[in-house]
Amino acid sequence: MNRLIYILVFLSSTAYAELRDFRAEYIAKYQGLPVKAKAVRELYQLDDNRFRLVSSVRSVFINVTETTEFEYSNQQLRPISYAYRRKGLGKKKNEELTFDWDKAQLNHDTNRSPLVAGTLDKLSLQHKLSRDIAEFIQVDEQPSELSYQIADKEKRKTYRFKILDEEVLETPLGPLRTIPIERIRDNKEKHTRFWLAIDHKYLLVKAVQTENGRGLELSLVSATVNGVQIAAD
Repeated sequence: MNRLIYILVFLSSTAYAELRDFRAEYIAKYQGLPVKAKAVRELYQLDDNRFRLVSSVRSVFINVTETTEFEYSNQQLRPISYAYRRKGLGKKKNEELTFDWDKAQLNHDTNRSPLVAGTLDKLSLQHKLSRDIAEFIQVDEQPSELSYQIADKEKRKTYRFKILDEEVLETPLGPLRTIPIERIRDNKEKHTRFWLAIDHKYLLVKAVQTENGRGLELSLVSATVNGVQIAAD
């Protein structure tokens, strides 16, 4: 179940190079079998430079909701707040982070920790990653690795990714040109890869995570951007 939560929450990102309102829905398969889980990702523009991204996962076992609010100005993305809510089987979990950039500190629960420029939360990371990939592709560059610092309460974790060669995937929306992205891990038994649609603002098309021979696959079933349904060209 933890593997299902991870891939649905972390990888069900609807990644867009431009910040526009959107909604995307995904279904999951475990070991090739449908599981009763659906992920929805929605982005709302709150004002000129402020956005809210909400990720929700619903299954018969568990409900998870993540929310991040961030500023986007001068080609820079800066998180303001992050919240995580989980209920259902197992232990409930609630987490909140507030980014105080003026004081250079991160507030979490009743604690505080230093905050340095460029730090992201787990959800705003996904927008930052997609924008960086779009910019590299536009200038025909492919760095060997992309690295980001993520706030996890008082801890700071480094997430690393590499860009792979273009692939065409068959999807419910038709064939889509995609860029595969792979997370670089120290744990060689765990593999995570996801595919972003080149012609549709780097929308997530597919995600696969495997560990010890078992796999979970996430697939796009529908998406709208600014109220317009996404379809293959």
